[in-house]
Order: sequence, then structure tokens, then C-alpha cells
Amino acid sequence: MTPGPDLVMITNLVLNGSLRVATAAALGMITAGAVQAGLGAAGLAALLAASPGLFAAFRWAGAVVLLGWAVLAVRRATGRAGTEAPAPSRQAPAPSPQATVSVPAHATGEPPAGPPPSGRAAGHAGPSVRQAFGQGLLCTGSNPKVGIFLMAFLPQFVPAGMAPEAGVPLLAACYLALGLLWLLTWMRLVHRLAPHLRSPRVLRIADSLTAAVFGLFAVRLALGG
Repeated sequence: MTPGPDLVMITNLVLNGSLRVATAAALGMITAGAVQAGLGAAGLAALLAASPGLFAAFRWAGAVVLLGWAVLAVRRATGRAGTEAPAPSRQAPAPSPQATVSVPAHATGEPPAGPPPSGRAAGHAGPSVRQAFGQGLLCTGSNPKVGIFLMAFLPQFVPAGMAPEAGVPLLAACYLALGLLWLLTWMRLVHRLAPHLRSPRVLRIADSLTAAVFGLFAVRLALGG
């Protein structure tokens, strides 16, 4: 539940997509955690821990995924730079009353004027629900340390008298439920602040921070830190 790629991805999806899309990504993350816990209970975590070469391959694969998302975030940030229109140098003269002609919107074939588009609508459409679920699944599933952590951490808290085969899955379910609750709470908080954070400048800063965090965690994962 500490800040990491999962939390950064959720924040970015709330700002660039919607609460529904971010929820799908969170469910993908929890699903990946459940799969890793199941595989760990089946012995895969022990196999990775005992096979440095295989573990390193998984780490490098996860690092490539995070680095790819960092590159995409950089592209979004640089793309938003062009959406920030410079302030006009001088005020244009007001048209004369004789030159003002009111033309209905339906006669021109153009949509009626509305509020300026937000950073989300200005050429930066967010992913679909299915894509967000896949991103969440890949974000958590590509990190082999999740399953190893669960298998090393949870057995210490199995109640006395309970078989580990039953206690570890139960604790894993509680841990993942708390993780989902934390992600949903964070999403709601970001969603409340989103109307104040969706200007092109703020979104560009958010994308830049996302790229930095993903890049940092990619290097850290690749180096085994």
C-alpha cells in the first residue's frame, strides 16, 4: 500500500480518464495480486527465489513494461505543451454592430460553442475500461516481487492452530481487500480534486511526474533494488 507504480497509474487514470476507468485498473491490479498469491502458494515464488536467472528475467520484463509506460507519459506531457495557448498580446477591436450577424449553430453544421476542452478531451482520450483493466493487471503482474513478498510476509501471521494451507490464502484475501479499499479511497480523493487539476499545465506536470516515477521504478526493478 506504499506509493508506487500502482498508485501513480491510478492517479493518472483518474485525471486522464474517469473514475470508472481507474476502478477497472484497480480491479486488474488486485486480480494480478490474487494470481501471484495463488502461484506463490503453488510454489512459484519459492522457485523464483531459488532461481536467480529466472527471477532476473521476470524483473527485466517488468522493468521494460514500466519503462514503456514512462515513455508514453513523456509523449503525453510533450503533446500537452502544444495545447497551452499563449496569452494574446493585445485585445482585438470589437466588431461594429452593423457587422454582427447571428447565425444559428445548426445552419453552419458546427457544434454549439461550449466550455473550453479539458486536458482529458484535448486530444488525449483515456483508455477504455478493458484496456485499463489490462494495464492494471500488467502493472502488478509484471513485478515478481509481489508474490515473493506475500509468501514471505503472510505466513508469519497465520494464527496458531490453523494450517498454513488455509491461513495464507485467507490472509492474502484480507491483504488484497485492504489494498482495493485503499485504492478506491485514493481514487475518490483524486476525483474530488480533479476539476481543479485538469488544466493542460497541471496535467502536463502530472504526466511528467508519472514518467519520472515509472522510470525510477523501472531502473530500481532492473537493478534488483
